[in-house]
Formats: sequence, C-alpha cells, structure tokens
Amino acid sequence: MSPGIESHPRHRRILELLARDGEVSVQQLSALFAVTPMTIRRDLEALEREGRLTRTHGGAVYSQRAVIEFAFLERGRERQAEKQAIAREAARLVEPGMRLVLDTGTTSLAVAHRLTGTPRLTVLTTSLAIASALHAHENIELILLGGNVRRSSPDLTGPLTEENLARFRVDIAFVGCDGADATGAYTTDMAVARVTRAMIGCARRVVLVADSSKFGREAFVRYAAWENFQQVITDGGLTSRARKWLKKARVELRCAS
Repeated sequence: MSPGIESHPRHRRILELLARDGEVSVQQLSALFAVTPMTIRRDLEALEREGRLTRTHGGAVYSQRAVIEFAFLERGRERQAEKQAIAREAARLVEPGMRLVLDTGTTSLAVAHRLTGTPRLTVLTTSLAIASALHAHENIELILLGGNVRRSSPDLTGPLTEENLARFRVDIAFVGCDGADATGAYTTDMAVARVTRAMIGCARRVVLVADSSKFGREAFVRYAAWENFQQVITDGGLTSRARKWLKKARVELRCAS
C-alpha cells in the first residue's frame, strides 16, 4: 500500500471527506484548506494516479479501490494500542524455524510486523497486506496462498485457497474474528469462514488474536467453536463473562497489556 495517505495530511483529509460525502469539489477544498484551486487540482491528480479517486469536472469522486484501502487502513487504526499489545504477546509464542499461517485481519497484520526479526520462519497467508509487509524480509519464506481476490478487502478466498491450505501442516495458526460469544468465533463473510476453517485444519495449535471489543457480539457466521482453539490472546478489557466462557471451554487465555 502506498504511504502517501500517511505522509500528506491534506490528502488524507480529502479522502476522509470523500468517504463521508462520496464527492468533493475543487472550490470546496480550496476554501477548506485555504490554498489555491491549482494546488487542490494537483492534489487530486496525485490521488488519482494512486487510484484513490476519480477526477470529475470541478472535483472528484471516490474510486472503488480507495474505498477498500481506506476502510482497511481505518480498521487498522481502531484500538491500535490493544492490537499492538496482542501482537507482542503472540510473537512470544513464535520460535525460530516455525511454520505459521496468518489470516486476513488487521490484528494478524500487527502480528506479522512483530515476526520480522525471528529467524527461519515460513509464513503462509491469504492477506495481500501481510504479504506486502513481509516479502522483503530474507529471514521469512513467504507463501501467498492462491485464490480469488475479495472485492471488499485485500485478501484471497475460494476453493483454490482452501485446496492449497489442505496441502500444508503448520505449527501455529493465528486467526482473528469479527465477533465471539459463548459458542465460538464469528466472521461476517461465508467465504472467509471456509478459509479460516481450512487454516484451523492445517495447524497443530490455533491461536485467536482479537481485541476485547469483539467479545460478547455475534457476526454473520460462526466459523469455529471454542474446542477448536488452544489459546486466546486479547487485551485487559475482556469482560468477566467472556473469561467464564473461555475457562469453561478450557481455552488458555492471555491478556496482553
């Protein structure tokens, strides 16, 4: 992903306005930022080159790619401190020479960033964001599982992905969720659920990495019961009710701080 949105605050603000309103005008942006219309046109040209918007006569509208990328970045910023703490705790489980599979969530991406100093790792993933984060590190053998690119998120799903996962055996699977209750972990997408089940099936140990806001709420489809997990890593905000579920299910709980 291009770093431009992070390094140029005005560009980021333009994209925020597009996410909110769907379109912006040169006149509106010129007044808002107290810069000339020519400056705004150059901003819009730069963002269009990056595929983040489409220019129109007198303004711009959001491109589909920008919607997806911006939404992923925003999810990554939510509860960032908690995700970083979870990632640090998860990385402590990883030893040199291990084989891992990481799913597509932003918490798993935070875990990936913590693995870059560990020698001789093999990492399988369906996440294009994780592949981008790890591909330049010589200590990591990176395997990007094939499949169909989801239109709503930078990751891979489908029968090919599931078939490829069935060929591997890994030491640890780090997976996230969109919700969790007393019966298990949920996601919002059926295709993602099937891929995550395939990850669980190829792993000797399955670790759920999810911040405490995910617990106590459901999502569309349950992809695994608690008996499928050996460990849960979350943050200190986990409710006493959720702690009771996990204790009853005999899942090892680690609360990162």
